[in-house]
Amino acid sequence: MTYADLYVDEPLEKIAEDWDYLNDRVVKRFFGFKPVGDNVVGIRPIVVQSVGDLSEREAPPVGVVEKRTNFEIGPQGVVVVPRIPFSAHITRAGTPHRVQHLFGYWHVNDKDEICVVLPPDGNEPGRLIIVMGKPTGDETDRFAWYCEKCTTLLFMRELNSGRDFSKFWAGELAAVREYNANPRHQICPSCGHKNPLAYSGMRPSDNEQEHAARLVW
Repeated sequence: MTYADLYVDEPLEKIAEDWDYLNDRVVKRFFGFKPVGDNVVGIRPIVVQSVGDLSEREAPPVGVVEKRTNFEIGPQGVVVVPRIPFSAHITRAGTPHRVQHLFGYWHVNDKDEICVVLPPDGNEPGRLIIVMGKPTGDETDRFAWYCEKCTTLLFMRELNSGRDFSKFWAGELAAVREYNANPRHQICPSCGHKNPLAYSGMRPSDNEQEHAARLVW
């Protein structure tokens, strides 16, 4: 879609730099998720070389590990989703998905989610860009845990994000803490497997146990 008329409230010289979403100063605003027009955008820097680097204070709060695995759950069970530079991958609404070492649960949302990987460019790090339609009504985000052995649903919490998307991170952390609080949530009722603890998408929120879980899965 193109716009024939585009208006801004401030002088162009004042906001010109804000149009470059990958600028170091601007990109930090997208470490969470930020509404942009009819969409919600998140940008994750790919700057963590190894899982061990997640213990360093300098690592960004949502830094993506360079060597990681991306997963979805489909009709055939858990599948690995390749991340190919400059190629868009669409996670369809209702599909449980997760990124290894980035968030310790399966995220299920009511909007299609488009992910594009940008490789490093000169001194600029690689980026993972996430774009999805902005919730406008009764849409929900679900935080779910499935048995890593047999994919039986263990626990799930639902957040109505359509009316106030700003509550996403608080709702996410509350679900993580509730799941971790009861050891029975981690035991699969079908196969008896003990599953790992959960962790938030925002690394600074980790307590000691959650940080240890982040390094595992």
